[in-house]
Amino acid sequence: MKTIEVDGIKVRIQIWDTAGQERYQTITKQYYRRAQGIFLVYDISSERSYQHIMKWASDVDEYAPDGVQKILIGNKADEEQKRQVGRDQGLQLAKEYGMDFYETSACTNLNIKESFTRLTELVLQAHKKELDGLRTYAADELNLAELEEEERKPDGAENSPKTCWC
Repeated sequence: MKTIEVDGIKVRIQIWDTAGQERYQTITKQYYRRAQGIFLVYDISSERSYQHIMKWASDVDEYAPDGVQKILIGNKADEEQKRQVGRDQGLQLAKEYGMDFYETSACTNLNIKESFTRLTELVLQAHKKELDGLRTYAADELNLAELEEEERKPDGAENSPKTCWC
């Protein structure tokens, strides 16, 4: 769990990491059902992990809710000398799937905060109507509470320090 602030809104995000391991595939599908945002991550120093992205993307399309936000991540950008997957390959795949793309390094912290912030922004944008409705509802509730409080005050209460209106 982590709380981040995006556009003045504090958002608590819950992160699940299956590390792409096949043995977690059955429970991963259950996580997809409630996901609002998903990172599809490959290792830039492993062509094999890049090839698996298509399978993971297929699973997301099948099991995640419509409108789930996705970002493609090429991780281990600090290992340039071991690179097997070019940046252009990652960009092209992300474009094909309609996703944003970041190269990151968990080791050097490259683009970690940026990618999490961007995914959170995408989720918030996708739920903007819902959020606007909640804001309107909260404002209406606050106004209603103020009106109810005003109605409980006896006439002239605001001018008389001795009158109790509780």
